[in-house]
Amino acid sequence: MMRDRQAAMFWHLDIGQGVLVHDQISHLPDAFDVAQHIDCLREDMLQIGFGDQLLLDVGWYPSFNRKGRFLLLLVKDQEWDKPLEKARFHDVVSLKQRIARIAGKLAYPL
Repeated sequence: MMRDRQAAMFWHLDIGQGVLVHDQISHLPDAFDVAQHIDCLREDMLQIGFGDQLLLDVGWYPSFNRKGRFLLLLVKDQEWDKPLEKARFHDVVSLKQRIARIAGKLAYPL
């Protein structure tokens, strides 16, 4: 069943009911190059809230390190040590695909 909703857009992605809390990542292009962007790669890069309980968090770990990776966490009720989802990415395209998939699942929960 389709429901009417206003799409929230972020980084050319439909994040559904997500609310952008913190954004230090959307300037990164799909053809992301670590060496070119190393000065902005830090732990706190993105947070998107989904209701009062869910938070999607993305950062670069370790900060400012060429060998680092994006770390995506989906956290419920601030339980950072027990994320609902955890994934690492080296490229922006795969990271964006996972964000879109999570937002899509949360848009119309079963």
